[in-house]
Amino acid sequence: MREIGLIIFYGLTAFDDIRTKQVRILEIIVFGILGIIVNVIWPVKSVESIICGLLVGIVIYIFSILTKEKIGKGDCFIIMVSGLYLGFIDVLILIWISSFLALIYGLIKIKKLKKDSSYEIPFVPFLLSGFLLMYGIHSFGSLII
Repeated sequence: MREIGLIIFYGLTAFDDIRTKQVRILEIIVFGILGIIVNVIWPVKSVESIICGLLVGIVIYIFSILTKEKIGKGDCFIIMVSGLYLGFIDVLILIWISSFLALIYGLIKIKKLKKDSSYEIPFVPFLLSGFLLMYGIHSFGSLII
């Protein structure tokens, strides 16, 4: 249930991020409220883990302000909502995987298009890809071994 909700959330916001390089705050609010409701009704993660997952997004938001939005504020809010669903450790893993995928993509784009290192790419599609990779490994990883 949570996984499908996150896939829908990342899919909707990734589409907006690719198309307009912005995300709609309404989607973030709706999925944030749903994340809180889901955690109240069907708690899977501890309250501490959820709060720390939310704090990861807040720390990245502060970093966004300090760097004059090198990381988009919308991305920060999406990471905060992700923390509500995934908890502390999983949101850190998601950010790591997504950042690695974005790095590879960015390096290829810069080399192929001869852009400089300030070339901007939307990050939410990499959150979607990273989550699908995480979910796939978690769900089907034991089948491979």
